[in-house]
Amino acid sequence: MANYNCAIRTNYFNVKNAEAFEAFMSRVYGSEESVEVWSKTDEDGRTKYAFGCYGGIAGLCDVDEDPDEIDDSAYDAFINGLQEHVAENDAVIIFEVGNENLRYVVGSAEIITSNDCKYISIQDLATKQTAEMLQNPEWKTQCD
Repeated sequence: MANYNCAIRTNYFNVKNAEAFEAFMSRVYGSEESVEVWSKTDEDGRTKYAFGCYGGIAGLCDVDEDPDEIDDSAYDAFINGLQEHVAENDAVIIFEVGNENLRYVVGSAEIITSNDCKYISIQDLATKQTAEMLQNPEWKTQCD
C-alpha cells in the first residue's frame, strides 16, 4: 500500500487582528512539514494572509505539547480557531490535492468563515455535474 501524499494552499484573506493571527498560526502544525504563512498588502493597504504545506494540516497544539501525541480533535481546534481570526465578510478556502499513487486522486476545498464551515469534494461536484449534463439524476460512477 502506498502513502497518501497531498498539498494544501489557501487563498489570501483578511484577519481581525494580525498579531493574534500570527500567534495562532505559530501553533498550527502540518502532518509532514511545517506550515508556511505568507502575507501581502492589498491595494487598500490591508495585510492579507495565506498559508500552505505539504502533507496537510494536522492541527493545533500548545507550545509544550508533542504534536505526535495529539488526537484528531486538534484539527477541529484548528478550524474553530481559524474561524475566530478570519475577518467578517471574508473567507479562508483551504484547497487540498492529493493521491495515493493512482489508486485514488482527490481534490477538495474547505471553506471557513467566521460563523460557518463547509467541505466540498471535487469528485462529488464532478459526479453531480455529469449527471446534470447527461440529464440522468441517477447516474453514478466509480473514481477509485
